[in-house]
Amino acid sequence: MFAQANQPQGNYGQTAQPLPSLAQVMAGGTPSFFQRDDPIGASVTGTVESIEAQQQRDMDTQEPKYFDNGQPMMQVVIHIATTLRDATIPGDDGVRAVYVKGKNLSTLRQASRMVGRDFPHVGDGFTATYTANGEAKKRGWNPPKLYSYEIVPNQSQVTQAMNAQEPQQSAPARQTSPAMQSQPAYPQPQVNALQIKQLAATGRSATEIAGFLGIDEKTVSGILNDEPEF
Repeated sequence: MFAQANQPQGNYGQTAQPLPSLAQVMAGGTPSFFQRDDPIGASVTGTVESIEAQQQRDMDTQEPKYFDNGQPMMQVVIHIATTLRDATIPGDDGVRAVYVKGKNLSTLRQASRMVGRDFPHVGDGFTATYTANGEAKKRGWNPPKLYSYEIVPNQSQVTQAMNAQEPQQSAPARQTSPAMQSQPAYPQPQVNALQIKQLAATGRSATEIAGFLGIDEKTVSGILNDEPEF
């Protein structure tokens, strides 16, 4: 029997994120759009290609960063496809990374809620703008950069979600036409021949008597014409 080679255990070959392109590997990864020396007002717009949460790392040691209470310091990394091309990056495909951390996470949450999103989705339009500087935590430290975000939801995704959530409307109740509705029965006025003759004796016409008693004029005329002749 031959000894079997050790096989890797687990799903090491699988990844939820797309593998970087050859150009990105040669360029050292997806370049970040925002740099340390950016002026206030710097902005980038593109279409979201991927979004993920990552733990921040120290710029010098690359060690994971933690808060004083031991909680990991997290950030959101959004890759967007842009029309930008940098001649110094071989095979630049225009994809840029936007890193969101610190107070900017709250700003991103608010921008997402304004358009009915929990976070930016793949296919959404996305704009990030460097708007101001915050307050430095300690003397001598650089102030944190503050950004604004604008999200334009992918309309095809929004339409599909609305169609999936829209309840099927039940058929409207059949309306009965006015002609089919039963008419209320009003009591017909009783005809008193003696009263009609008494009113006629006062000189009132058949039309006046009919209007006074609320009956048909022909009925009044018929009673008056049936009087016996002497």
